[in-house]
Amino acid sequence: MAMDDAAADLEAEFGGPGPEDMANGAAALAAALLAQAHTLASTAAALETSDTGHVGAIEAAAARASLALSMAQVVSEAQGQARGGLIAAAAKALDVPLGSAVTQLRAAALALPTDDAAARIAAAQIAQEIAAGLG
Repeated sequence: MAMDDAAADLEAEFGGPGPEDMANGAAALAAALLAQAHTLASTAAALETSDTGHVGAIEAAAARASLALSMAQVVSEAQGQARGGLIAAAAKALDVPLGSAVTQLRAAALALPTDDAAARIAAAQIAQEIAAGLG
C-alpha cells in the first residue's frame, strides 16, 4: 500500500504542468503575443511613415499585429478547444492565413518573458494544443 501511495505522489509531482502552471503559461504566452503585436504595429507605422510605397507590407504587418492582439485575448480569456476556433475566426476576419497564425503563436511560445520552467512548458503545451486545433 505504501508503494502505491509513493507512486501516486510521484506521478502527481511530475505528471506535467498543474493548474497554476497552466495559468502562468497562458499569461506568459499572452504577454509574448502582446509584445509581438507591439513590434508588428511599430513595423507597420515605420513603413507607413517611410513613404516607400510598401502598401502590401504595411497592411500585412497591421493585420498580423491585430491577429497577435486577438490571440493574446483568446489565450488569456478562453479555454480548451474554444481557443482554436476563436483564433481561426480572427485570422479569417483579418485575411491572415492559418499557417501564419500558427507561426506567430509558436514564435510567441519561444519568446516568453519568464524564466519559470513550468510556465514555459505549459505555454508550449497551450500553443501546441491551439496549433493542433487549427490544423
